[in-house]
Amino acid sequence: MSSARVLCIIAVIAAGVAVAPAQEKQRKKMTFYPGEQPAAPAPATTASSTTGSTPGANVSEPSPPVDLSGPEAPAQIAGNFFALLQRGDVEKSYSELTRGSKIAERPEDLKTLKAKTREAIEVFGAIFGYELVDSKNVGTRLLRRTYLSLGRDFPLRWRFYFYKSENAWRLIDLRVDDRLAGMFDETEESRTPLEAK
Repeated sequence: MSSARVLCIIAVIAAGVAVAPAQEKQRKKMTFYPGEQPAAPAPATTASSTTGSTPGANVSEPSPPVDLSGPEAPAQIAGNFFALLQRGDVEKSYSELTRGSKIAERPEDLKTLKAKTREAIEVFGAIFGYELVDSKNVGTRLLRRTYLSLGRDFPLRWRFYFYKSENAWRLIDLRVDDRLAGMFDETEESRTPLEAK
């Protein structure tokens, strides 16, 4: 595979995973996401938590507080995942991340995701850290946390979707891509000759 031309798509969701390769002229690229891409990317915020409101709810009503404490809190789950990736243990990182989730019940899908993650690390460089860049809840039991993994050559955007059933947070969806323009509230556009220089 040419390191200058990479685009691999992987979809991970409880329903399954799809993989589709393509090529791009300007830079190496890898995207994994389940289902359809959102119509407009959510704006990025600073590393502090933000809260959202339920769609259709009265805008003046604040969202209820979300309990993010405990050993199985989303921050702890994501932190353990990235710590294991930093050590190069892709196998264990996904085992821990998906423990207790429906995603773990699809071993072939997990096998594909792990292979594509190893490929991303090979193409973009070893992960040496991560940063929380956005946290948004819908109600008290649904949460999206967006992180940047800091690779040697290039960062990746990771979106973790958590659901709190009974008393435990569980991963229900994961999206990973290198489309960083969305982090700056920009749309992906093709480069003009001037920008390509």
